[in-house]
Formats: sequence, structure tokens, C-alpha cells
Amino acid sequence: MPNTSRTNRRDFLRASVATSALFGCEAALSSETTRASTGNRGKAKNVIFMVSDGMNHGALSLARQFRELEGRGETLWTRLYRERPVVRALAETFSANSCVTDSAAAASAWGGGQRVNNGSLNILPDGSQVKTLHEKLAKSGRRTGLVTTATVTHATPAGFAANMPSRSDEAEIAAQYLDRRVDVLLGGGRKFYSPELIGRYRAAGYSVVESSGELAKIPADSSEPLLGIFYEGHLPYSIDHLNVPDLRAAIPTLAEMTRAALQRLEGVPEGFFLMVEGARIDHAGHANDAAASIHDQLAFDDAIGAVLEFLEREPDTLVVITTDHGCGGIQMNGINPTPGQGFAPGIYAASSQAFEQIRGFNRSVEWMKQNGVNGLSGPPLGEALKLHTGLELSGEELKAAKGLKSTWTDLVATRTGIDWTSGNHTGELVEFCAFGPGSAVFPALIRNDETHDLVLQAMDLAGS
Repeated sequence: MPNTSRTNRRDFLRASVATSALFGCEAALSSETTRASTGNRGKAKNVIFMVSDGMNHGALSLARQFRELEGRGETLWTRLYRERPVVRALAETFSANSCVTDSAAAASAWGGGQRVNNGSLNILPDGSQVKTLHEKLAKSGRRTGLVTTATVTHATPAGFAANMPSRSDEAEIAAQYLDRRVDVLLGGGRKFYSPELIGRYRAAGYSVVESSGELAKIPADSSEPLLGIFYEGHLPYSIDHLNVPDLRAAIPTLAEMTRAALQRLEGVPEGFFLMVEGARIDHAGHANDAAASIHDQLAFDDAIGAVLEFLEREPDTLVVITTDHGCGGIQMNGINPTPGQGFAPGIYAASSQAFEQIRGFNRSVEWMKQNGVNGLSGPPLGEALKLHTGLELSGEELKAAKGLKSTWTDLVATRTGIDWTSGNHTGELVEFCAFGPGSAVFPALIRNDETHDLVLQAMDLAGS
């Protein structure tokens, strides 16, 4: 049955652009000029779909601010807006049953083209299954890949290839990937792959790797399907990966996994679709962990760099960069100086100096909890926080502190200016951008469930 609401919306968008141009609206003309760029027309052989899970505009802003603070220039994501003919949009992220989506419903909107209830994967509210993007592309001869810093069976990657009533059935999702033959799978989630299932993957011709060293040894010219599972659960936060040598030695970064996936997929005459997810930005939002959010957003930005390297070899590739929803509502808030802080006087004059303190953080809240910091109080808690964040608690703060959980969010907000609205997903419009062949099909305001058909259109597979 046709989706008349989406058809009407597309007709309205076309009419709005035409009317705006007729009456000389400069913004509309500028937008159309961008879309008309030669590089954004034509059809895409390949699609790389990048998801910064749980990212609101505050998270994007803070990562850019942090990178500039380090003297490394602005982020690649925001540089794209200066240097390439990017089609930029706002995206609405609702699910079938809520104005605040979960990742399963959000990914299903992309992967299946229809909105489903939160918690389900490409299963409509009436119980019927939606044909996934993976199935459609595999039928056309294209290869597919899923790369994530979560478990590879988690909601976002699964939304592109699986049909499951509950997102929590990750062991079943792992088996379904094999049955449907997703060509490249890289991420965490070893606990969902039994020895018997790994044996089935090997028997089906998959290369199976479980460390960054093994991943690096894969022959560049190998065309075998690839399964890489590098941790029992989600991969560690990037801030921990950077600062814990054992993690750094054993587990690949998102950029490294992206390069490996592209190496395995490139050169296929029919083309490919690759989804790349920076999953732990969302988890940092749930935990209200500002430093973890920033570092994982920067790791995602490094993966954008890996994609830009690939485009030098295969420019006939459409790149989409977006998020499925916000999480936590992270934001930099203005700080006015108070006596004793040592900040210069003036309205919001303390803000930049306060933000600089986030540079002293070298562990995630998750790592600190797993390594005993959560049970500390008094001077031992103060010593641990100074070691892992650079922040020094006053005597009064130490007396009031009753462990990491009761101290963390307020302490970080007071000292750095970074605060949160909640530990839940949020329902605001989010960032969506695309560039490369086929990107001209995307409008400046888009529903998440419209993206599926537009990706197929960009690949000249409309109606598949």
C-alpha cells in the first residue's frame, strides 16, 4: 500500500523549492545551487552510511571545540561543509509509536524504509516483516558490510539486515547475519557468537579475526567474507582505548575497522553498501560522560578520514553522515566566574577556561566503575578523580561525596560547564548530510523512513 503521507510531503517539498525560487528566495537558490553541483548528481556505485549514534548538535560542537583546543584544527565533519558540495539537512527521528525513538526503530526506518515500534527490528506493528536494505542490495549483486563500536549484533547494525521482534535477541541476530550472508561484520559482541556458530561462519567461507593484529594481517586482495569480533561486549570507549596500553594493542579503532571493511569491499564491479557506526557516543550520553562522548565523537571523525581516503580511490561513492537520535542533551553552558576560581572577571568569561579542564580526563566513567572508583569516598575518591580527570575536590566536596555516582555529573558541570538534560534519548531534529554521486536526491528536511528509498534511488535501484 503506498505511503501517501510521504508522497504528499515530497510533492510539497518540490513545490516549496519551486515557489521559493520563483519569488527570489536566496536561501532556496543557494540550496539548489549546492544540489546542482556536478559531483552530487549521477548514480552511486557504492554507499557508505555513517552513524554517530546518539549525537545531538551539542556533541558535534564539543568535539569540534576540543579538537581545536588541542591545536589539531576543526573536525573533518565540519570541514566538509566548507570544502565539499555537501547536501545538508535536518532529520526527524520518530518511531511508529513514539516521538522519541530507540536505536532499533531508528535503524529499521533506514534499513527497512518503514517506521516500527521501539525495540523491534524491521517488524511492523501488525507483525509483518519488512524487506531489509541488505536483502535488496544483495539481490542486486552488491556486497554489504556493518562496522560498529557496539556489539555487531546491536540495534543499529541489525536494523540494516535483520528482522527480529526484539532487539535483545542478539545471538539470533548473529545467526541471521550468517543465513543472509552479510559480507563484512566488524565490532564487539563475542559473547553472542558460540564456538558452534563461529564454526558455521568458517565453514561458509568467512575469515574470522578476534584482534587488531589478526585484522591487520588479512591479505589486501582477499575477497572472502569477514567476521571480526574484538571484545565480549561493546568495544571500550575511545578515551580508555587511548590511555590503556592493553586495550590499544588488542582492539582496533573505528577508523581501522572502517579501512579494513573498505579494503574487503572495494573493487566489486556491482558496488557495495557499508554502514559505519560510532555507537558509544550514545552510551556516553546515557552515562552523562562528557569526556567519553567527546573522544568517541572524535574517533568517529577519524573514521570519516578513512572514508575520505577511500574516496580518492573510488570517487563514485555516495557518503551519508548522520545520527539516529540525540541522547542525554549534552551542551556547553556559559559559566560566570565566582570568587576563588581564579578566572578572569566578565560575563561568561570563565567558560573557555572551564572547558579546557576536560583535557585532563583520561578515563571513562565506565572504566572507573569497573576498576573500583565507584566504591570510594573521602580522600581516596579525591585521589582517584585527580588521577583520572585532573580535577581536585575541595575538603567540603570530599565530605559531601558518597561515591562516584553521587558526585560525577554535578562536579563535571560545575568545573567544565558541560551538562546534560537527562540520561535518555531525546527527540530533536538531528544532523544529516550527504555528498558524492546521488546526494542531490536528499531534501533539506527529511524523515528517517524516507532515507531508505532515497538511498536506493541514488544507486539507481528505485522500486527494488
